[in-house]
Formats: sequence, structure tokens, C-alpha cells
Amino acid sequence: MIISSRWLFTLGLIVFALLIGLVSTAQAGDEGVIAAVTRLKQQGTVERGTDSQPLAVGMSLHLNDTLRTQADARAEITFADGTVLTLGANAQVVLDRFIYDPGATDAVLALSVVQGAFLFVTGKLSEVPHKDVSVTMPVATIGVRGTTFWGGALDNPLDVLLLDGKIEVITPSGAVQLDQEGQGTIVKAPGLAPTPPSFWPPAKKKRAFATVAF
Repeated sequence: MIISSRWLFTLGLIVFALLIGLVSTAQAGDEGVIAAVTRLKQQGTVERGTDSQPLAVGMSLHLNDTLRTQADARAEITFADGTVLTLGANAQVVLDRFIYDPGATDAVLALSVVQGAFLFVTGKLSEVPHKDVSVTMPVATIGVRGTTFWGGALDNPLDVLLLDGKIEVITPSGAVQLDQEGQGTIVKAPGLAPTPPSFWPPAKKKRAFATVAF
């Protein structure tokens, strides 16, 4: 089954109220919390300093936490503004920075995806006038303009698919902007520039969605 970005967006709206309530509760009771685990399939861990513990639904997450998922696992992380990050199997991500206040005009979210596939859906950060949202990977950095996109390794060190909004994929050798639904780019090897935007065929989209589907 091919999943459209419209379907993903609608589903996100339906579950948003439930998820953000869970995160808000965690924030109120635990200083420094920026996100919470809102869905989980199979096993994963969170590393905080020298401590490591299993992921669990409802678990509070902090700055500099490192999240890891195991084989066949999925993990959904919801930030305080409603941004949702879904991790596929054998993923590793570090929560580098998060600054958000509903009444402020500036916001920051920075993640480091060391490995694995992911789906990123921006929450209320997209409404902040001045925002710096980025996802850094070993071969590229993605500048997020308020959007939904998928990233991972299908046939290359990095494949990126835009589902809504606008992103910029940046490497030391060049940058490419994706601003149309269904556009994708790839980085064929470390150090190379991302390829010009192209529309992915349905079969490739299906492979990408399968890596993050619960």
C-alpha cells in the first residue's frame, strides 16, 4: 500500500492531542524534559551519561539523550511542540538541542541521526517566525523549513524524500532544495553533492515507508 503525505498529515492531526498531552504531563513533572516516547515496537534503549535503560512508552527524554532501536524495532518520539520523530530498525539518534516556548519568536531543534531510517513531522515549531531546525547525518545535514520528510539508506548512503513543506539537503560539495511533494534526492557517496531533485516512483516510496511503519 502506498502511503500519501496527505494521509500521514491527517493521521498526525488525529493523534496529536493525545501525544502532546503525554509530553506535557512529563514536562510538568520532570525538569529538563523535551520529549517523550509515544509509541514503541520491539526493543530499544536510551543512554543518558553513563546510564542506559530500555525505552518504554511514556518515558521522558532529555537533551543529549542517545536513542537506539534494535532489529525490527520502531520508536516514535514526540517533542514538546508536537514534532514527531519516528525511528526505524537499528537506528541511533542524539537529541542535541531543543528550545521552544509557545510565546517566543525563536526556536531551535537539532538532531543527529547516526544511523537508521526516520520520518520527521514538524509540530508547532513551524509556526515560530525565527526557527533553526536541522537533522545532521554522517554524509549530509538537512535544514528543515517546517515539513514532513523521510530519510535513510535505501540504495545509497543517504536517500531523502519530501512529503510536505520544504527542506534543504547540504553536503560539503553542494546543496539541493526540495519543495514539491514526492521529490527526493540521494547522496551517492560521502563527500559528494546531493543529486538534483527528482520524483520517486511508487515502488521506492513504498520501500521507504516500510522502514518506519509500525
